[in-house]
Formats: sequence, structure tokens, C-alpha cells
Amino acid sequence: MVKIGRNDLCTCGSGKKYKKCCGKNNVVSLELVMEQELQEIQLDIIRFAMTNYQEEMEEYLEQRYEEFDIPDDAMDMFHFYACTWFTTSVELNEKTILAEYIDRHIDQFNRQRIKDILQSWKSARPSVSIIQQEENEYVILEDIFTKEVRKVKVTEEERNLDIGGLVLGTILPVGATSIFFTTFFDLPADESKKVEEDVLTFYENSGETDPVSFMETFFLEVLDLFLFGTADVSIEDLEWLSPKHMEVAVNYQKFMEDSGSGETLINVGILLWHKYCLQRDPTIKKPSVYVAALIYLVDQLLLFGGLVSQKDLAEAFDVSSGSISAKYKDLEDILSDEIDDLRNIIEDADYDYEDIYGDDLFDEDDFDEDDYFFEEESGNPFMKSRIAMERELLSMEREMADRNFKSIDEVNDFMNKRLNSRQSSRKPLSDKEKAQELLFDAYESTGNKRKQLAEKALKLYPNSPDAYNILAEYEKNPEEQKKLYLKAMEAGEKELGPAFFKENKGHFWGIVNTRPYMRAKYNYALLLHGIGMLKEAIEQYEELLELNDMDNQGVRYQLFVAYVENGLLQKAESLLKQYNEDITAHGLYNKLLIEYLQNGPSQKAKKQLKKAKDNNPYVIDYLIQKKKFPRSSPATYGLGDESEAIVYADQHLHLWRGNVELIEWLKKSR
Repeated sequence: MVKIGRNDLCTCGSGKKYKKCCGKNNVVSLELVMEQELQEIQLDIIRFAMTNYQEEMEEYLEQRYEEFDIPDDAMDMFHFYACTWFTTSVELNEKTILAEYIDRHIDQFNRQRIKDILQSWKSARPSVSIIQQEENEYVILEDIFTKEVRKVKVTEEERNLDIGGLVLGTILPVGATSIFFTTFFDLPADESKKVEEDVLTFYENSGETDPVSFMETFFLEVLDLFLFGTADVSIEDLEWLSPKHMEVAVNYQKFMEDSGSGETLINVGILLWHKYCLQRDPTIKKPSVYVAALIYLVDQLLLFGGLVSQKDLAEAFDVSSGSISAKYKDLEDILSDEIDDLRNIIEDADYDYEDIYGDDLFDEDDFDEDDYFFEEESGNPFMKSRIAMERELLSMEREMADRNFKSIDEVNDFMNKRLNSRQSSRKPLSDKEKAQELLFDAYESTGNKRKQLAEKALKLYPNSPDAYNILAEYEKNPEEQKKLYLKAMEAGEKELGPAFFKENKGHFWGIVNTRPYMRAKYNYALLLHGIGMLKEAIEQYEELLELNDMDNQGVRYQLFVAYVENGLLQKAESLLKQYNEDITAHGLYNKLLIEYLQNGPSQKAKKQLKKAKDNNPYVIDYLIQKKKFPRSSPATYGLGDESEAIVYADQHLHLWRGNVELIEWLKKSR
């Protein structure tokens, strides 16, 4: 070791003599001084970020959090790591906050080595690493993407990590070694293998080719995997006492997937069935009975269950209702604790109904408002009428209006009992209520009977928007249809009243008695759109979204088309941002369309094209007309499949075909 003289220049680069700097009193080492200084700089970076960019950070993260289901008790932790990521990885005015801090403050530091270290921090991004070993105050990490090995210093409180475990954090270089920016998140070895596989699979499917860029872009998704894992349930990975037990699970899964049910609903059923098998070990002669009973059990768990009856299931599975009932009661008895826990969770939850029921069940884009969810002739017992559900909800609203509930618990208790009993109030109906019941019957009828029921309802109660809606179906003259829809809207406005519109704007669809008016207004907008009155149609579409920004009717899809047809590309782009749909062909291909129409074949357009093709590769063949459309549009579709491509292309083909260069570009991209 070279001895430093007291009057020599200090090796830290401060320009001072050693005796006046790091050698003063020979109390601390240079490395320790620099370590303490770097820790202070990290704290100062956080203060700088929160002082100068807190509003931008909070606004950005708040929007991103909508993509995740973060439990309340985990939000503070999630937010902390999200803030550190935002500081190092999200560019504001073409710079990260970390880079901005370094550029502003670099001249304030005397030590050249500190300046060099800080310059190297500008390119630091989060990473995922495997813990290889510990060496005193250091931990040896191997990056799961690049296999790069780094030696990182950790504090005494952070030591004793699990070898083989995973670490998520931003590693800052400090010469030959490194430190973490603020801190890191680690997983034990027994939980790490699955998370590592999930992260690598996510990377492979992300479209990114550079791990640094991937972690920069998808850090929050990776953090979500670290904190909460994935909800996938693999039947093959579960231990089954009998092949027949597994057969029931497989058949249940297939039936539910074919019905368009969501992943959550499917997984709940599989896990409940597995638990039942472990406790009961049933001898199974006819698996279909158990499949039907399991479907009925899962349906009964849901707050808005009752979509399926034992009779429907008996017909679908060719078994008796009595056998389903017996197996259902046994399932309910054995799984009583699990069912109680699930019901408590469901009652307290903020639902994502598409995840629970499935995309098809609540997809507003595929069906006219007055149609069924699915064709009932198919024999699938989940294919129930939307009108039937609306009728049930309206009946419940009537009964609840006559009761004086003192708490939300009383409301939930009443609703559960009401749904389970399937019995409605015997209170006499008013003329208005009788008219609406006739109209529900009309919607579930066809031909002359449908029209006659609408006319009868109108005589009974003139302010019945649905009566005009139905009568308009039988008019061939657009002008006569316009008159009927205007009458329907006038009747709805008169019935609801101006104060109601003002008080409930934004929440209309959630109030059942607004739906006839909303149907009329939507039908009127579609008619205007169809006869070329674009400006007027856009006005109606926009008003519909103001009344119900959740857009249960799928108005946004028609409005997007109208915007593009009218050359209002910025409005179309804003609409896509408002209803961000990065998992549907509508969302991804429409973003691509707008980018190309505004900027041509840009890098952003190329990236968006890849993302869209990865999500649904079938769309382009229909847009460039390599494939012919079927005679009738699919009644239902699944995300990413060819039926979704047909539905999207059928509705948007004219927007794409209107730009010859765009079509040629698509052809070359195949």
C-alpha cells in the first residue's frame, strides 16, 4: 500500500491536502467518506424529485395504477418503488429526473471521482437479478436477462439474503462495485423460480428486444409480479387423487372458456373443486354431473349470479336436475368455510366484471342494445338475455324503494336473499311498471307479437321510450324512424325530468330506469350516422358519453369511426386515450390507424403495428382483403381470435381502405 503524506494532495480529488481532508485526525477512510456522500446525494435526489416533479409523478402514476389491482395495505409499498422507478426511468422533457438532477448539481461537487460516478448513474435502470452469494457487506448478483454479474454493497439491515432468491432494484455503479438506489425488493428462493419464469415470459411476449428498455417500460408490471405473482391455475400442476377428479376440472375449464367466462371465475371453480376432492375423495361414475354442479356452485357465489339454473344445466349435460342438486349441496356442505370466505371477499370487492364474467359477457360492441348476450338456441345455459337481467334489476329497485335500509349491510343482505329466493314482491304494479313489463316481453318476442306488445304498452303509458324504440324497428323510412326516436327521447326526458339529468350526469346506465332513454338516444345517433348526418351523430354520441362515461353501450366505438370519417383525428386520438384498450383489436389497431393517418409510417407506427399483430394477427388479412368476410358477422368473439378480427375489420374496413398508401404498407408488413 502506498503511504500518503500529510502534505500530499488528497487522493479523493478535492484539491486539498490530505491532512486537511480525508486524513484529518485519521478518523475516517476515503471510501467511507465517499460512501456517506453518495448516500446523502441519493436522499437529495429524492428531495429534488418530490420538490420539483411531485405533481407530474403523482398524475402519471395515478393513471398507471388503474391498470393494476393493488390491495390497500400494499399501496404504500407499491407507490414507494414506483416513485424510485419514475425518478430513474421516466423521461420528462427528454430527461429522467435523475439525469436532470445530475446536470443541475454536478458542478457543486468537488471530488472528480464523485462527478464521474454520478455521470455513470444517468444510464442506470431497474433490473432483476438472482442472488449468487454474500461476501461480508456485499452481495453477488447475476442479471436474469444478460447474465452480467455485479458486486453490490448492502447495509447491515439488508444482509442475510436468501441465496437463489430474486432481487428487483436499480443498481448504481460505484467504480468496481455498485450500490442500490435507495433500496431493493427481494424474494425468497422458494418463490423466485416461478416469478423468474413469469418475468422472462413477459419479456419474450413484450415485443422489446433490449432488457434495459423492457425494465424501463414495464417496471410496474414486473413489480406487480414480485408483490402479487400471477393468478394462473394449472390443472396439471395440482395433485389429484384420481384421474376422474382431474377430468371434471378439465371439462369445467373447457365449458367455462367456451362460454366466454373470465379467468377469475374459472380459477375459483378449479381451486374449489380441488379442495373438495382432497377432503371428500368422491368416487365418480358420471363426471358431467359434477361439472354441472360445480358450474352452478360458482354461479351462486357471485353477487349478480343466477345466470344459470339447474334445469338449464341438466339439459346441457344430459343429466337430471335432482342429481345436480344433490352434488351441489354436497359441494356446498364440504366447502362451507371456503364459500363463506369467498362471499365476504366478493361483497367487499371493487369488481372488474370482465375479469370475473369474461370479455364476451359484457362486451358492448358486439351486440345491439336490444339483443341477447348470445343466441339462446346454442343450448349454453350462460347465454341469457340482457333484457332479462335488466328486468330483474328493475324489479329489485322497486322492492328496495319500499324499504328503509339503515346500512349498506342491510342492502347487501336483502339483495342476496332476493337473488337466492328468485321471488319478487306481490305489490300491484302501476301503469308505468305494467307498460315496462310488456316492453320486456316485447324485447323477448319477435315478429308481429313484438310490435303489438309495444303498441299496447304505449297505450297504457305514453311516456315509454322503449315502445318507440321497438316501433322504429318496423319503419323503413329513415325520416319516420327519426320521428319515433325523437319521441322516445322526449318521453324519456319528460319522465326523468331536468333535475334528474343534472344530478345523475355521468352515472346514467347504473340507474336502470334510464336505459330505455339511453337506448333511444343511441339508436337515434346510429340512424343519424347511417344517413350521413355526421356532425349531428357526433353530438349525440358525445352527449351519451357525458351521461354515462363508463360507456356500457359501446358508444365510443361508433364515435371513433365518426371522428375519423369527419377528419377529427385529434379527437379520435383523445378518445382512445380516454378508453385505453391495449388488449383488444379495437384499441390496438385504432391507435395504429391514427398514428399512420397523422404521421405516416413512423417508428411509432411500426412499433404499434407489431404490438397490434402480436395481439391479433388475423386482422390484417381482412383489412388488405386477402381473406373474405363470412356471410354473417360472429355473434360472439374472444380476444385475440379470428372472430374478433372479423368484427373489427367489418366495422373499420372503410377507414383503412380509404388510404391506399396505408394498405400497401400493411401488405409489405406481412
